[in-house]
Amino acid sequence: MNNNLDSVNLELIVTACQMEADNIWMQGDLEIRLNTEKPYADSDIINVDEFLKSLEQDGEFSIFSCCCGIPACSGWKFGIQVLHLAGIIKWTNPNNGKTWSFSKQKVENDLILIREELTNYKYFFNQRKIEYVGVGYNW
Repeated sequence: MNNNLDSVNLELIVTACQMEADNIWMQGDLEIRLNTEKPYADSDIINVDEFLKSLEQDGEFSIFSCCCGIPACSGWKFGIQVLHLAGIIKWTNPNNGKTWSFSKQKVENDLILIREELTNYKYFFNQRKIEYVGVGYNW
């Protein structure tokens, strides 16, 4: 393994949400950390569909966005530039010039674990008649 790679970690964050006393659900969100830091603001979201597409092909992807759904609203004038190089994914953020290179296999392994977690969570919440929404809802 290349020691010059950036560390990458994907995690499923599940939180309880409530609108009223009898309206409670569990919200799942994907979190990405590169070198232990999120490459997006705390108020931003990850466009999971764009992220998953970016694992398969080169190009520009709107992986991160404002929580309103419009990337430019939180400063994402350009998407992440993605390049695949022999098992390594290179991300370049043209908005701030930062670049990261990380293992595609590590990302795929993290996604396998997240999908397993999702199966367990959805089963557990369903048994208690609690709705699960968010990332992985339709996986």
